[in-house]
Amino acid sequence: MKSFNWKLSLLIILSVAGLFFLGYRVWNNRPSNQFLSPVDKAPDFAFKDQTGQVFSSDQLRKKVWVSDFIFTRCQGQCPMLSQWFKGLQGQWKGNTDFKLVSFTVDPDYDSVAVFKSYASDFQADDSQWHFLTGPKDQIYPVIQKGFHLTAEKDASGTPGFQFIHTTRLVLVDGNGMIRGMYDGQQVDEVEKLKKDIQYLLNLRTKS
Repeated sequence: MKSFNWKLSLLIILSVAGLFFLGYRVWNNRPSNQFLSPVDKAPDFAFKDQTGQVFSSDQLRKKVWVSDFIFTRCQGQCPMLSQWFKGLQGQWKGNTDFKLVSFTVDPDYDSVAVFKSYASDFQADDSQWHFLTGPKDQIYPVIQKGFHLTAEKDASGTPGFQFIHTTRLVLVDGNGMIRGMYDGQQVDEVEKLKKDIQYLLNLRTKS
């Protein structure tokens, strides 16, 4: 009788543990509360990256990608945003289904050569993380009208703070649809971004 009770107890424990693990897997594979329905399409673009080659939105088809908006002379939030991207690159290192795209808001200064040096500072993998620059009259419409985000010159012209720009990190799915915008100044929102990146990548694996 005691042997039977022991076996029954072990079976119950294992069953509960299995249900707990299954529940955790289901919960962990759900998007965050900032995940968006696929309503807005990310804009099309084609600009040179830090390698001097043209990189376009066509090359992001069927990829999960995240964009941010920075300038290399920035002494405000940009280094922090780039540090987040460095962490994302490390977390999904070598994953060809995941890309990072940084648009400059200071294209008159951020040349290919300048971005190449900046990319090196953050140990960017040129095949995964692309820093884009080009004519201001082409880049600004992509940011302002395509992503509906802020990018403009600061009238004060304070060194290191010459531009007013968004700190949003934009998540785009493999169909080119915007699926989330996360404040790069908030640690909890970056954690939600990571959760949603993995969710989209998991969907790709299942399809």
